[in-house]
Amino acid sequence: MKDVNPDRLNNTLSKQYQFDTKGLLRRAAGLTKANFSSLFQGSLVLFLAFVVLGGVAQQYITINDDGSYVFEHQSIIQIVAICIVAPLLTGLYMMGVFVARGVKISVFTVFQFFPLIFLVALTQLVNSILVQLGMMLLILPGVYFYLASSFSLMLVADRKLTPISAIILSCRVFNAYWAHIASIFGVLFLLFVSVPLTFGVSLIWVLPFYFSMMGLLYQELIGEQGVSTEASVNDVNESSFDA
Repeated sequence: MKDVNPDRLNNTLSKQYQFDTKGLLRRAAGLTKANFSSLFQGSLVLFLAFVVLGGVAQQYITINDDGSYVFEHQSIIQIVAICIVAPLLTGLYMMGVFVARGVKISVFTVFQFFPLIFLVALTQLVNSILVQLGMMLLILPGVYFYLASSFSLMLVADRKLTPISAIILSCRVFNAYWAHIASIFGVLFLLFVSVPLTFGVSLIWVLPFYFSMMGLLYQELIGEQGVSTEASVNDVNESSFDA
C-alpha cells in the first residue's frame, strides 16, 4: 500500500518533520534486506553500464610518452554517457522510493525512466556543472551542490518537475535539514570508503543500501504529490533558496 501524505513536503519546508537519523538508517537496512535481489540486480546493471562505457572511452584515449594523454571526442562521449547513465541512475533512485512506499519492484524498474532521458540527462548535466564550478571556486560549494541536488533526479521522475525547478526544490529540502542529511551522507561515505578494505565485496550490500537510503529520505522528506503540496511545488519557481 502506498504511503500518501500530501502535507509531507510542506512539513519539511517548514521544518516540522521529526528527523530520526538512526531510525532512518535502521529502516533503510531493513528495506535493503527485504528487497535485496532486485536492488542488487539494478545496481549491477548500472555497474556494467559504467564498465562498458569505460571500455569504449578507453579506445579514444592516447597516452603520450611524457605521461600526458589525449581524449578524442571527449565531449560527445561524455554526453552519450550521461544519456545512458542518468536514466539508469534515476531508475535505481526510484526503486529506492518505491520500496519505501511498499511498491513491488523488479530489475526491469531500472529501465522504466528512459522515456524521460532528455529531462534526467539535462538534470544530471546541470548538477555536474554546478558541482564542478563549486569545486573550482572552493571545495565546500562543490560538496554543497553535490549533497543539495541529490533529490533532483527523483523529483523530475516522480513529480514531473523541470530540471531547474527540481534542483531548486532539492536544495530547499536539503537546506531545511542540512545537518541531518549531511550526517547520513557521512555514514554512506564511510561505507563506500570501506569497500576497498573488503576488496570490493561489501559493494554488493553498500550500493543497494545507498539507493534504499536515498529513496527512503525522499519519501520521508518529500513524498508523493498531493493537493495540499501544490503551493509548495509552485514555490520552486522562486529564484531564492530558503536558508
